[in-house]
Amino acid sequence: MGSPTDIGTSADRYQAFLMPGEKVAMEYKGLRDAAVFTDRRLIVVDPQGLRGRKVSVSSFPWKSVTAFSLENSGTFDLDAEMKICGSGWGVCELEFTKGVDVSAIAAFVNERIFD
Repeated sequence: MGSPTDIGTSADRYQAFLMPGEKVAMEYKGLRDAAVFTDRRLIVVDPQGLRGRKVSVSSFPWKSVTAFSLENSGTFDLDAEMKICGSGWGVCELEFTKGVDVSAIAAFVNERIFD
């Protein structure tokens, strides 16, 4: 996924998928892909193919998340990894660049799935 970016940086890719009143809380952008954490769900934008003209947009509602795990970057690791498990859709895996505050992401997800 990359690193945190200003909210709205990738809005042209996900704006049409937002529901009325849905608020974006965090946005992470990689070279081509993006992850958007909203108050209602996680949206993953993944361009397909060499040119990225075809774009896959996946929506994972917080109410269907059953568990998640985080791996921090260690001494030799250059990234952090998050796995989100959900009822009806399996596992979504996200990789973040070194230096991403995964504890902030974990706190945000905890607030959404344990309400």
